[in-house]
Amino acid sequence: MIKHSGDAPEKIADFFSSYPELVYARGETILRAEDAPQGAYFLKKGCVHQYIISSSGETFMVHLYKPGSFFPLMWIVNDEPNTYYYDSITVTKVLHAPKEDFCRFLKKNPDVLYYAMQRICAGLSGLVTRMGQLVLDNAYKKTILLLLYYAKNFGETTSDGTRIVFPLAHREMANWIGTTRETASLQVELLIRKGLLATHGRLLVIRSMRALHKELDA
Repeated sequence: MIKHSGDAPEKIADFFSSYPELVYARGETILRAEDAPQGAYFLKKGCVHQYIISSSGETFMVHLYKPGSFFPLMWIVNDEPNTYYYDSITVTKVLHAPKEDFCRFLKKNPDVLYYAMQRICAGLSGLVTRMGQLVLDNAYKKTILLLLYYAKNFGETTSDGTRIVFPLAHREMANWIGTTRETASLQVELLIRKGLLATHGRLLVIRSMRALHKELDA
């Protein structure tokens, strides 16, 4: 979790509030790797995932954005060409501001610039951790770690456990943990048989976060 000082997130939301709002359906592409960004995007509502596609057509998930996020940061701050895709996971609302306006806003507000740096560092830390897990852990443990990540960031407490608030397809899980859809499906089915995971319609429910954490050490 990012520990920020002051009211940087509120300042960012207020800045973007004077710019146009765009609405994307679930699964719609917001920004393509081959396209130059048209400005800075602020995620007002919904969830967005960032990914790359290899020359062989394989997908590698990079990051998941929650409301309050803005992207593409490396292009905004360092003028690096965007090489990522950004797709909506749910119905998503973003506010869209010219890059020059947002950069001037960052320079005039050091607390906001520091907050942006914190977000970059947090994203890099998560990416490095996940790369280590991809190399060192087996598919079962990688699936558990992924579910815990989703539950922490996109979970809601219900009488049945912690419910992930949007459908998590097995293909998407496979892309996150670097395996096939069939392998990801087998891990989910095993967790369901063990009573650690359940379904609620199309949503996944972790029956006990504590028990799922303990399963990592089993």
